[in-house]
Amino acid sequence: MNEHEAINYLGVASLSESQEAIEHKIFQLKQELISSCHVPQLIVAKQKKLRQLISISEILNISIEKLEADFEIEDLETNSILDSFNLYHKNRAFILREILANDNLYFLISCSDLLLINLKKWAEKWPLIQSNPAVEIKLSKELESVEMYRLIKELNENNKLVFSDLDLINETRSIKIEIERLNLIASYFSTIQ
Repeated sequence: MNEHEAINYLGVASLSESQEAIEHKIFQLKQELISSCHVPQLIVAKQKKLRQLISISEILNISIEKLEADFEIEDLETNSILDSFNLYHKNRAFILREILANDNLYFLISCSDLLLINLKKWAEKWPLIQSNPAVEIKLSKELESVEMYRLIKELNENNKLVFSDLDLINETRSIKIEIERLNLIASYFSTIQ
């Protein structure tokens, strides 16, 4: 990509408008990243666009500080379904707050890496379930967290406290669908490694 192509990509008429156009695109990508934080393919797509903005900035000689996320997320190494759920959401909420508070391209990429790591660890916690071909599972929507919490609380009340306690044949349809979605997410991660 040359300077002319970079300016065209940004949709501006001149180099002087480029900085503002990049800032606008960063804002848009932050919003898109936040709204798609549970779909790994969309997170990866946003990362590509953020990296493209870094390349464009270099082509247009716009200086960007290389600032990476300097925090770690909590590990989901517990076998407790409820504890894992709470840690996953605590990590995700923390990362999303950091994304909202920062406009540095490198920082946003490293935060999106952490979103992917957190999502991967959460998806890999769940046992494999035989998928039902009659039910189309969409990765673009996860079970709403309050509803998922209700289902996990119900599992706890039925003394299904750890992942190995799950009886995949007799679980509710809602939990089966969500486990299938998480299985699809885990399989996506296995294809990009």
